[in-house]
Amino acid sequence: MSQPDDTLLECMLATVNSAVRRSPHAFALPFADSVAFVGRTWSVAVARPGADFAPVFSARWADQCPALLQSISQLATVAVPDAESTSDATDRVLGSVLARAIDDVCAGLAHEAATLPVAIEQQPIVSEYVFDLCTRVLQTRPALLAHVEHATVARLCTLSVHALAVPNRLALKPTAYFLTALIRLSATTARPSPATPLLASLWGEFGPEWLRATLQGIGGAHPRSLLPNLAELLFAMVRHHLQSVKLWMAELLAQPAFPSPHADDAAKRQFVQHLLATRSFVRAKAIVNEFSVCCRNLQGTAYAA
Repeated sequence: MSQPDDTLLECMLATVNSAVRRSPHAFALPFADSVAFVGRTWSVAVARPGADFAPVFSARWADQCPALLQSISQLATVAVPDAESTSDATDRVLGSVLARAIDDVCAGLAHEAATLPVAIEQQPIVSEYVFDLCTRVLQTRPALLAHVEHATVARLCTLSVHALAVPNRLALKPTAYFLTALIRLSATTARPSPATPLLASLWGEFGPEWLRATLQGIGGAHPRSLLPNLAELLFAMVRHHLQSVKLWMAELLAQPAFPSPHADDAAKRQFVQHLLATRSFVRAKAIVNEFSVCCRNLQGTAYAA
């Protein structure tokens, strides 16, 4: 496969992805052949290993990456072991495919601009598709993450912290869905999975940063149209990790002018008290909206409705 075949490659991937969405068994390629095809295509369209193992990106990697990420997502969803393989062996191979995709996307975005938030703003579709892929893995095949190194998933979590800071629906919405799925599976009350220890470790490592970014968005850093996504993420944190959220939130809200100079200590205390007490997502959204109105100094205006 050569570089001039870019347009044909895009059309072929779009056709395969569409067919598999409609009928998961439309293509019954052997698992090993499917993985080899994805690997070769990724090397041509996105990145190939360089001499020092650092990825060498194609000129149009950001344009071609989303379709391939979607193909990996479909493969992870429908793949079954070959006759001579086991489920664990299949997961191990898929885990290596997932790890390469995560590492290359994170490296590619890091080279796109001076900072990750700027890169995500410039390439929101790439960010959207990598988080969509990882959300589907968490929802349908979380055991794959047991075969991905902690450092690789940590890079994705670092990317998620920066994506939460971008006031762009394409960046924030899939990131919030990914983190909601991760937080749910990281809880000790969740159904045990081989990936649970990894996810619990990531919650302890990145939870304070996710909480800070979420509160900053609620406090005015993001447009109010994104409040439902932020409220859903915050509610998942409270529901599955109440004690740690209670501790971290107290530390964050004790900081002067955080998340807004318009929210005084009384407003912060009321927000925390009401949020931690509710078990209703509808009520949680209302609490978040009320606090956001306070943070934006919109009380008594038409925008407070």
